Amino acid sequence: MRIPLVALITALTATVTAAPAKADVPTPIIFVHGQQGSAQQWQSNAKRFSGNGYPDALLHAYEYDTSIPTNDHAIAGLEAFIATVRARTRSAKVDVIAHSRGTTVMHTYLSVPERAAAVRKYVNVDGRSSATLPGGVPTLALWGSLQPNGSIGGATNVHLTTLGHTETTTSAEGFGHVYRFLRGRAAFTTQVVPELPALVRIAGRATYYPQNTGVEGVVQVWEVDSGTGARLGTAPRYSVRTGADGAFGPLPVNGRKHYELVVLRDGQLPYHSYFEPFERSDRFVRLQVSRPGGITDNIDRCPTHSALTVIRNREWWSDQPDSDKLELNGVNVLEPAVSAKLRQVLAAFVFDDNCDRASTPGVVLPPFATLPFLTGVDAYLPAQVDGGGTIRVTQTARGSEGRTRTIAVPNWPSDAHAVTVQFKDYLDSGTGGVRRTSP
Repeated sequence: MRIPLVALITALTATVTAAPAKADVPTPIIFVHGQQGSAQQWQSNAKRFSGNGYPDALLHAYEYDTSIPTNDHAIAGLEAFIATVRARTRSAKVDVIAHSRGTTVMHTYLSVPERAAAVRKYVNVDGRSSATLPGGVPTLALWGSLQPNGSIGGATNVHLTTLGHTETTTSAEGFGHVYRFLRGRAAFTTQVVPELPALVRIAGRATYYPQNTGVEGVVQVWEVDSGTGARLGTAPRYSVRTGADGAFGPLPVNGRKHYELVVLRDGQLPYHSYFEPFERSDRFVRLQVSRPGGITDNIDRCPTHSALTVIRNREWWSDQPDSDKLELNGVNVLEPAVSAKLRQVLAAFVFDDNCDRASTPGVVLPPFATLPFLTGVDAYLPAQVDGGGTIRVTQTARGSEGRTRTIAVPNWPSDAHAVTVQFKDYLDSGTGGVRRTSP
């Protein structure tokens, strides 16, 4: 059944604004990410929960430093975080969704009865198996392609082995199972439903990757031309100073326009981030910055070329019958070896290796070839000092029947600018009507 967009927005607005019966108030949700993860893996499903009537105040993402090999710090921080959420929401219990390494954190957390008593339901996504329910808490276990034989005794085990490891937790299919488990009924929709453009707000944090610690500095928000990526106007729409936690917003934006968000720090390269339009409010925007000595130190930087980091929280697969394409000014950089399915690639670092003004397609650059979830591509993208040219970054996502999406960015020189491009991890924008799920 297809529902007209206007009717759907009207219905969902009524659902959100109407005062629910006390017994039907949702339990607060806390998402716990995995290795090298962050609240980014929560962006799409937070919007889906919001579109199904969850107030934003009940949706939370716990972040921790995954560069530390042990989990004691993550468990201690999670205990304090859950206590804070319970106090703020005046809720006796919370629901928790954990992914990958986050499931190991949660199994240990739930092993203490007093801690398990604070969790009403638990969702274990493509992570740790167990012979029994963690802490005796009712559990849904979703298993993707990385853990196809996973199982938790006594849990509801659902195997979604056609999905990528991260895709299992960001996908509409995974959300449908999670919503039914938490609420006891099917979601009204599993799509991300756009809000009226004037109602959209964005908020988030500037953070160091992968530590998830805050970046203190200034965040600027510029409206940009959708065709060129060039800034519109002579001043940013917003310029806000972040504190130690790196937090900014909420800031009103137009849900149909394109924006550039820039992180500025004294003595460091400006970090530019470009997005598809924010069609629905998003409180989990992450502007990820690399510390000196971090991953981006492996990018060769010089004034002659642009360097891009392209992110999508749905794996890039380039060696399948139905593969993803990532084109930069019309040239596909996802050769089979660059983002093979087994590598579970979420981010591609694209730059001119050795600054030799030549591209080497099909070769994964070191050290990215050995790092989880990342790949590196040698592609020469000529730069201009003022970023006056345009790089058109176009994806053709697997399963999209050849439909493309493009984010245009200026060709900033890599020695003076760092650039990230983030695509949505879902296919259907919801703009053509939304399919209601089966009851």
